[in-house]
Amino acid sequence: AARYRPAGPVALVGGDWYDAVPLPGGQILLTVGDVAGHGIDAVTGMVALRNCLRGLAVTGARPASLLGWLNSTACHLTDGIIGTAECGLYDPASRGFRCAVAGHLPPVLVRASAASQLSCPAGIMLGADADSSYQEVTTVLEPGDAIVMFTDGLIERRDEAIEDSLASLLRAASIPTRDIDGFADSLLAHTRSNTSDDACVVAVHVR
Repeated sequence: AARYRPAGPVALVGGDWYDAVPLPGGQILLTVGDVAGHGIDAVTGMVALRNCLRGLAVTGARPASLLGWLNSTACHLTDGIIGTAECGLYDPASRGFRCAVAGHLPPVLVRASAASQLSCPAGIMLGADADSSYQEVTTVLEPGDAIVMFTDGLIERRDEAIEDSLASLLRAASIPTRDIDGFADSLLAHTRSNTSDDACVVAVHVR
């Protein structure tokens, strides 16, 4: 289930994006990202990175390599795109979920009604350093698990430390729901941001 929440009814469109794509090798690409700024430039940058990542993922490369190539694209082949992203590859055969991040908040794992952040190695924002490299971690998921990938517009508040905002998200993610659509709706209903930023959420349930 995927959800997009605009910053407000009169706010400029932002650069938050998500994607969920079955790949030729049987894996599933799961990704969210946030291009800095608002308006047409942010949207143009968002579309460029999203489509570029789709094309790169067809190679079968791992998330760390994909983000490295995406960073090179942002540095060399775009007009000054700066942004964050996280890239995940899920293999249904092994239930392995590989993930790498570039200046982004890590995904949340929900297991047995308890939510926690995955320990993903920190990576530099896309477009900030052409020589940046990225690392990834693999988590073996279990039936009933859920993975939540999101942009910071879901939780970030001017009057609250990011650790407190993340704690609120983990509490919201621990609330039992009947299905993945209801789970995604519940996350939006129980999280609030006041930074005039849009937000994306991708929630995946493992059967």
